[in-house]
Amino acid sequence: MSMDLDSVDLNLSTGITQHHEPYPFITAFNKPTTLTGRIVLVTGASRGIGRNTALAFAAAGASVAVLARTAADLATLASEIKEKYGTPVLAITGDVLADPGSIVCQVEEKFGKIDKDISAYWRVFEVNVKGPLSLLHAVLPGFQKRGKGTVITVGSSAADLPLPFQSSYDASKAAVQKAIQILDMELRELGVLNFLIQPGTMATHLGRGAVIGGGFGELLSGYAKYMIDSIDLPAQSMVALAVLAGNEKDKGGDERVKRLSGRYWDVSDDLEQILEKSAEIAERDLYHLRIRKL
Repeated sequence: MSMDLDSVDLNLSTGITQHHEPYPFITAFNKPTTLTGRIVLVTGASRGIGRNTALAFAAAGASVAVLARTAADLATLASEIKEKYGTPVLAITGDVLADPGSIVCQVEEKFGKIDKDISAYWRVFEVNVKGPLSLLHAVLPGFQKRGKGTVITVGSSAADLPLPFQSSYDASKAAVQKAIQILDMELRELGVLNFLIQPGTMATHLGRGAVIGGGFGELLSGYAKYMIDSIDLPAQSMVALAVLAGNEKDKGGDERVKRLSGRYWDVSDDLEQILEKSAEIAERDLYHLRIRKL
């Protein structure tokens, strides 16, 4: 697939000065004692951005653990940090994905205890991102062979909402939504349509669990009263999408639905009206995640 980057909206900032080198406002923070007593782990530290980042944190007084797969390069970096800045440094040779627990243990033994269990947090990503994308990967060969296929992924409005105590859930939903957008760019020409829906707000077991427990449950203790959508709403909405996405016009197929492929749709929004405005949605590139800039 070829792409003319000149036609892509890069969402560049307007009216804000752009810098391509360090500038006074940020370099003012990099003084020898500004991060004294802080512990920093830099991965990919043997070269490039990682190496310069390790040096920058060391210059600010931080104790720096540097991780990479090339022992010789790490040894050179550690020596440079000691000679230039005299700050504590630990060189760890390894792969961040191979044994992250061992890496953290080495940092703790050298610099002190770090209290963080990532397993439960990451499990949310595996369920919400790896799960649906793995299934999509599995069905794709058949779709390609037939020259058509429809995928409907359950997303969430949480992808675009700042909800405290739910960063793993919110971020995972944002990740899968962005993945569907990009996959649509890659797969639509093969006849594969990808839709992502917000299924509404309802008191399912999963829905109740999302707002109960921890700080989030306390913060939004009254949220349950807004869970008023029927569980049949997303079910019937997905059937409608599947029919509309079909090529059989006599069975309700509608070409306009292709404009919604790769986009977010809240099933509580009237689908007939959304289809009527689908040209405007496509023209204005709506219902996509993006960073809003000045």
